[in-house]
Amino acid sequence: MKARLQISQSTYLIGSGKGGVGKSTVAVNLAVALAKKGLAVGLLDADLYGPSIPIMMGLRRLTPHIDVDYKGEETITPFYKFGVKIASLGFFMEEARSIVWRGPMLHGTLQKFIQNVFWGHLDVLLIDLPPGTGDVPLSLSQLLHIDGALVVSTPQEVAILDVIKVLNAFHQLEIPLIGLIENMAPFIAPDTGLKYALFGEGKVAELAQRFETSLLGSIPFNPMTRVGGDEGLPVALHDNAAGAPFHFLAEQLLAYA
Repeated sequence: MKARLQISQSTYLIGSGKGGVGKSTVAVNLAVALAKKGLAVGLLDADLYGPSIPIMMGLRRLTPHIDVDYKGEETITPFYKFGVKIASLGFFMEEARSIVWRGPMLHGTLQKFIQNVFWGHLDVLLIDLPPGTGDVPLSLSQLLHIDGALVVSTPQEVAILDVIKVLNAFHQLEIPLIGLIENMAPFIAPDTGLKYALFGEGKVAELAQRFETSLLGSIPFNPMTRVGGDEGLPVALHDNAAGAPFHFLAEQLLAYA
């Protein structure tokens, strides 16, 4: 078996049990928050079926620079924005195009993509996974040295059931679980002080306790987070009510490391 590459001081997977829970939103804002603390941060969009990092980082419909040497080997220069080096398959495919790949083709694409990106020095590499327990985390565990995984979930019961499958999959792959992240947690209305639990409450904390792991952060539902993602301006660029939870999450991750 070939030695696994280590392209960063620390490499973390960011996964989820199902789509729509804000996994990519967490990945983007956590990367920006870590960069604002002075770290050299890379963000790899490995969600090959629905890459959304280019949109969330304001890099929509752009293609990175590629150098080709005399042997025909390609070197991809990642984009650098908000202090983060960014690579995504989404830069090389049409937004409306769907991908139907078997495992070996997917593995080969990930391998080439990882080896051909010129990251330079990185303190932290975050990898945004597809939802669920498919071939991507398996391939990454064979290609890269991975220090651990963070799993994002909303407090909904249906989301929690899917998270358990992901936790078991990481355990089978011998990828350490760093902790859970609760997204779309209850928020306090600034005008009335009333709490609204739109997606439930407490389930992620209960799951963390059940699996004897940490609840790394709880990110309240905030419309500005969605707006920032759509406009390519992550809320973690600021230390306001929307951005503060991601800065706290970054501190928790650094404390683990």
